[in-house]
This record gives sequence, structure tokens and C-alpha cells, in this order.
Amino acid sequence: MDLRAFRNIVYLNLLLGCWLNNNSFAGDINPYNPVVPNEVKFANVTFQLNDVTKYLILNEMKDILSNRQVLLNKLEKATLFFPIVEPILRSQGVPDDFKFLVNYDKYQFSIEKNGTPESETFWCLDRQKAEEVDLLVNSQIDERKHLIVATKGAALCLKRNNILYNNWGATLYSLIAHKKIINQLEVNRRWVNSSNAENEYIALDSPAYIALLQFLAYKLIIEQEFPAFKPQIHKVVYEYPYSKGKSLNRISAELKVDLTVLKEFNPWLIAKNVPDTECQVLVVIPTSRFSEIRVLTELSAKSGVPSKDMGFPLLKKETKQSKNKGGVFYKINNLNGIRAEMCDNAVNLAYKAEIPLKKFVEYNDIKENDLLQIGQVYYLEEKRTKASVPFHIVRDGETLWSISYIYGVKLESLLKYNRFETVQRLQRGRVIWLQTTRPKNKPVEYINMPDELEAIDEIVRTESDAELNDNGKVFSKEPVKTDTIVLVDKSKVQVSKEAEVKNSRGELGLTFEEKELNSLPLTQEIRKEETKNLTLSKSVNTKDSLSTVLRKAETEVNTTPLIAQQITNPSKDKTTEQGNFLYHSVRKDETLFRISVNYNVSLEDLWKLNNLSSNIVKIGVVLKIKHL
Repeated sequence: MDLRAFRNIVYLNLLLGCWLNNNSFAGDINPYNPVVPNEVKFANVTFQLNDVTKYLILNEMKDILSNRQVLLNKLEKATLFFPIVEPILRSQGVPDDFKFLVNYDKYQFSIEKNGTPESETFWCLDRQKAEEVDLLVNSQIDERKHLIVATKGAALCLKRNNILYNNWGATLYSLIAHKKIINQLEVNRRWVNSSNAENEYIALDSPAYIALLQFLAYKLIIEQEFPAFKPQIHKVVYEYPYSKGKSLNRISAELKVDLTVLKEFNPWLIAKNVPDTECQVLVVIPTSRFSEIRVLTELSAKSGVPSKDMGFPLLKKETKQSKNKGGVFYKINNLNGIRAEMCDNAVNLAYKAEIPLKKFVEYNDIKENDLLQIGQVYYLEEKRTKASVPFHIVRDGETLWSISYIYGVKLESLLKYNRFETVQRLQRGRVIWLQTTRPKNKPVEYINMPDELEAIDEIVRTESDAELNDNGKVFSKEPVKTDTIVLVDKSKVQVSKEAEVKNSRGELGLTFEEKELNSLPLTQEIRKEETKNLTLSKSVNTKDSLSTVLRKAETEVNTTPLIAQQITNPSKDKTTEQGNFLYHSVRKDETLFRISVNYNVSLEDLWKLNNLSSNIVKIGVVLKIKHL
């Protein structure tokens, strides 16, 4: 063997020995052994560390890594929050590195120690900082705990502070430490930078900067772990746009989401129902449910407001369809209509209906690029100039357009009848004229109506309890449209649900369900709100004050006499003849308007014969129809 071969063998043996030696101690190496760099970059600032501050950061990093579950929760929230926070910061000109502050939960109260800020607040915002950027903190809401609104407020606060300190490092410190700490450490004087410098170097050479040191440790860990983190279920944060006036219980039922999760991500809501505020309820859902939630959202747009059935709009499904073009057609208020499906717009609905686009937008008083509401039936014929009833009382969320849609009356006619020059926002309780122009000498009138949302929420809670106790399915698995009518008698509550569901052939039809909730606690009677749409008798003097007539209808709504109640037979639900009159026992889902149509009699005659004060009729009430 020559010398060269011997040397190669020895060299290989040494390498093998070293490899075996390293592997023999591999089990003793701590996989979470963080390394602290000498410098940490944040935005355009470079923080320089000495041995003492590096030691403090190292201990903080080890402390974070020691509780793996807490770290995983932080990482999961980072995957949810960062996509929402980053665009807001970017729009305000705030560096992207500040996103790590969104759910950071440490705050420096004094030079000696750090503490925890108020629970569930974002961006370490205290009350003083919140007030400076006009965030509301009161008995109803706490906007510091709303992800989107708090982020907008924090971005504004950071932008202002950067103008004051002219340094993103000092701006960072100003958000995670009390203002007196900043003044004691003379941060503004010692960290002042040149306006021309692209990078600033700040020496963190004292434990007094504990808030910054702990945050930098947190940032280093999240930056290290975040790229490799993959949540078990990918989720998104969805901002529910129809929150106003609703409770979390009701939204949970409408969107079929877990109430516990809904409460977890909406700690900002202190009141029972969402007040009039910029904050909207945030719904955290798996990405696989996003499309379903969007559909349920559109269908629940007005479900927070009780829907009163007076027969408007009259909807009847048609069997005819356009050749090879699809579309679900209806008769709406005896006019041709077509229902909007997901992804439909004015162009393809006009195509399915085989009418010009210009005519379609004209019939529906919309624009070509307007978003259409899923499940709503749009007109394919010109609407009428007058409605079938003379008045309508505005409910929450209603507009002139929605009223014109309900009654099939032209929008320009409503503008004319109510002396509007342009479309404007309507106040709840306002009386809208539907047949004639309001006289100049008659002022705008309003009707005070009871708020029934609280009763509906009570019903939702009762049904939720029933679902838990009986393992029953209270809510339909595939609702497409839900309207709830609340009729409260002194001894019981009747809930009628009209839901559009798919049948065995995949077509949509109407189903009705009625429940009696005898145990529902009520402190007051809630009158049905159908007095909003009044049909007045010809005998009513039009010169009399309309408000007098409407107030009378509202106060007497619960005292409507039950005509011929003695001859009502619960087992017999048909028309009967007795004496000189034809009688009819009111069935489920019938309204006074529909009864008048069925018997070809006028509403005025029904009012006179039965001494009615409103269009409200209860199930089982026997009405005089006409003389024989």
C-alpha cells in the first residue's frame, strides 16, 4: 500500500468517527435553542443589542417556546389576522412589521416591570389612545376589541406618533409602553433621527427597555415559526354586513355558525343587539364554507326585522322556462318576474328572460352594474303607477326602492306621491303614500311602532334550547329565504315560518311551519306590525288627520273582535253559511287581502262587516264575507 492510499484511509476513518460522535449526542440537543442576533431590524430601524439585552431577549424567547400550545394559538390567529391587517397598514403608510402587534399582549406600565393590557384588546390600545383616534368605548361596545376598527384606529395612531417622534422605533415603543415611560427615558430626544437617513441605529443597552425587548423576542419567534406553520383547518374572517339590530344568537342561527366561536371573535359587543356603529360582526369560518356563508348572508339581509305578510309581493312560481337559457320564473304582483341566482347580474337575467337589457334595468329601477340580491325575484314587465293599498309604514332597513318592489309600483310614482325630489333615506315609522300625492297642507307623519327584535331573539333562544334538549333540527338545513311573523296572544306565541327549500327534484318551493311556545316569557304584548300598510274605508274622511286613523288602528289592534267566535269549529276549517251571511274561518297563512281576492269582495266590505280596525286576522277567527 502506498503512502497516498494509507493517508486517504486514515482521513476517511477520522470523518466517520466524527460523524458517529456527533450522532451519539444528537438526542441531547435541544430542538428549541434560539439564537439571538446582535442586531434586530424593524421597519427602517436597526436595534443594536448588548450582552445584557441579548440575555433578556433569549430568556423571553425560551419562555415563549416553552408553552407550545399558546404559541400555536398565536400562529393560528396570525394566519387569520395578517391578511386583514396588512392592507389597512399599507393604506395608511405604516410599515408591514407593525402587523406583529395586532394580538400582542404585553404592556410596560413602569420602568421596572411589564404587565398585561386589558383583556382581548388589539394593538395594546388603552382608553386614552382609543379616545385620541375616536374609538368608542362605552356600555354598548368597545371598539378596541374589534379587529378591523381597532386596526384602523391603531394605524392612525401610529401615523400620528411617527410625525411626532420622526422615528418608527420610537413610534413602536409609544404603542407598547405608557407615555410616562417614554418621557422618563427621553426617547424623543435620544432617538431623534436625521430626516435624510434611510436606516436608523438605536442602541438597546438597558433593561429599562423591557417592553421593546420582549416584543422583539416575540417577533423573532413568530417570524421563525410562521413560514412552516400550517393550520389543521384553513379559516377566514368574514365581516357580516347586516349586523345592525341583531343579536349574536340570531346571527348564529342565520349563518349556521357556532355561537361560542362567534362570541370569541366579537368581544367588542357588550349590548344584547348590535347598535348603529361602524363595527360589524366578524364570522370566522373554514374556507370551504365561504361561498355558503355569502349566500346565507344575502338571504338574511332583512331577517333581523320581522316580516309582516299582507300578501305583498304576491309570488307564484311559473312552470315555463326560456328555451335552453335557464332561469326560474315567477308571477310577482301578477307581473312576470325572474329569480336571481348566485353570480347572476342584470345582463344574464335579461338574456334568460329574452328581453333587452335596457328594458330589464328600466323595469326594476336599477343600473346595469348594480349587484343583484340572491333569491330575489326581479320584474320582467313595467311596474304599475299605483299600489293596491294606499299607505305603507317604513320599517328598519327599508328604502323607496324596496317599497316599490314590494308593491310593484314605479319608483318615480313613489317620489311623486311623497313629494321627494330625489331618492333619500327613510326613517322608521314614516307613512309612505302609495296611490295619491300627499297634499301640500298635510305634514309628513310618523307612527311609533314597538320593537319586536327582542321577542324574536327570545324565540331563537327557545328554539336553540329545544334543539339541545330534543336533539331535533329546529332550523332548516338548506334555507334559501326566511321570513318570520310574530303573533303574540296573551296566552301563547305563534311563529309562522315561510322557508323556500329544495324539493326532491331540486326545485325550490315554499314550506310552512308553525310552533306554539307556551313557555315563552313575555312582559308585554307585542302587536303585529301589519298596521304599517293600511287599507282605509271609503267612509273615512280624507280631510281627517291620517295620524288619528293610524293611531287608532295601532291601539285597537289587540282588541279586534272575534266575530261569531261561538260557531268556530277547530276541526272544520271551511266556509259556512249561517243566517243571512256567508262566513269564513281563517286558515293558516291567509291574510285579509287574500281572502278578499278569493271571494271577490273588497277589503272595505270586509272591514265594515266585521268591524275591523286593521288588516290583521288571526288563525281560527270567523269572518263575515258577504250577504247571501
